[in-house]
Amino acid sequence: MEIWENEYPTATEYAHFYSTYVGLIEKMNIIHVLNKQMHEVFTLMNSVSGDKAYFKYAPDKWTLKEVLGHMIETERLFSYRAFAISRGDKASLPGMDQDEYMEGNNYNNRSLANLSNEYFAVRVATIHLLSSLTKEMISRKGTASGTEVTVRALAFIIAGHDKHHLNVIKEKYLSD
Repeated sequence: MEIWENEYPTATEYAHFYSTYVGLIEKMNIIHVLNKQMHEVFTLMNSVSGDKAYFKYAPDKWTLKEVLGHMIETERLFSYRAFAISRGDKASLPGMDQDEYMEGNNYNNRSLANLSNEYFAVRVATIHLLSSLTKEMISRKGTASGTEVTVRALAFIIAGHDKHHLNVIKEKYLSD
């Protein structure tokens, strides 16, 4: 039986502020969810043409390229957390201020195809990491951003974060 079958985090496995992301994901094999999302994001981003990649739906919002870049860097961070905690790391892992991270980016200077390829590579690495874990490893709990979280919850947070941004992209960036 696949290690991720019938694995869904309980509310005690993550901070309340992640419940929105976890709640977006069905109770199913998270590896299948992540794989399906990977293809959906890659296909969607490669269908965007022209200046739509630079579109902001409001002056204080990110461009589509920046949203994709944010999705990439956030997945890297959460995947690292899952890796460290799965290995029994007891260190308190740092948080991430998305606005500070965005200030130092160069996403608008890169092609959307390049960003899509990076997204795909990061997601493939995440899937390989999560697929390699044992039941014991996915149940391990550590501290990140000052709160306790399990590896199992991090897998669903990764998928939920992407689902949230996919919904925003479809509604606000590509709705016409």
